[in-house]
Amino acid sequence: MAVAQVNGTELWYWIQGDGHPLLLCPGLGLDHQYYRFGEPLLRPIARTVLLDPRGIGQSRKDSPKQVTYTPELWADDFAALVKELGFEKVDILGSSLGGSMAMAFAEKYPKLTRSLIVIGGFAQLDRALETNFRLRQKIIRKLGMGEEIADFMGLSTMTREFMETEAGLKVMQTNQANIQNNTAELYIAFLDSILYWGRKMPGQENEPLFTTRLKNIKCPTLVIAGDNDYFIPASFSKMIAEHIPGSIYREVKSGGHIPFIEKPQETATLVKEFLQNLK
Repeated sequence: MAVAQVNGTELWYWIQGDGHPLLLCPGLGLDHQYYRFGEPLLRPIARTVLLDPRGIGQSRKDSPKQVTYTPELWADDFAALVKELGFEKVDILGSSLGGSMAMAFAEKYPKLTRSLIVIGGFAQLDRALETNFRLRQKIIRKLGMGEEIADFMGLSTMTREFMETEAGLKVMQTNQANIQNNTAELYIAFLDSILYWGRKMPGQENEPLFTTRLKNIKCPTLVIAGDNDYFIPASFSKMIAEHIPGSIYREVKSGGHIPFIEKPQETATLVKEFLQNLK
């Protein structure tokens, strides 16, 4: 475990395993523990790089008054970290908002990207998603980072079937506790980063969707969706796969929004097969 001084901030990271470096980008408001079930399964075939993005976990929590959090800013941070670590190219995997970070990285830094893996991702927002994220902001502004926003997050990301199990309940409670480690100011800024990514912020009305830029991603790409993800349905992942030339699309049966938590074995198998087939 170490902290790197890069791109005007401090990033916490932890490198384990052997093989080609694989960056693991966590989802909204969660730290590297997002991959606590999946990362050990990837370690035998990859040099995993767990990290806490700027503002999260043990990385520096820069004030939103000083920086504007966007997937592109996180991508810049990761590129600086890759160069600091001396890696020529990396595989980059991101889930949910981490998928946006990974797509921004692959599009902006093609020379640093060997392959891209996006899980439960989105390149644009529909009205339901925009409403979900704006509602979170309203809850936080009224009630803070309490149990209300933690429960809302849990209901958004876990399947009913998983929540009914004892294991699922424990996972949801752990994730809820991790979410509450964020300050209200930072979590609202992270939600703004999603609205920015979806071109839903004031002044973005005429900006092209990131979906239109997916064609710029030329590296081998794997897109994974849980077939039971009712928060960000598989159609969003299919859209990403359809717009990235030569990409591979796979679904995790009975998987929810975070298949690396609900179905770690099945998800890791898809990732390992993809990585092992890279030339």
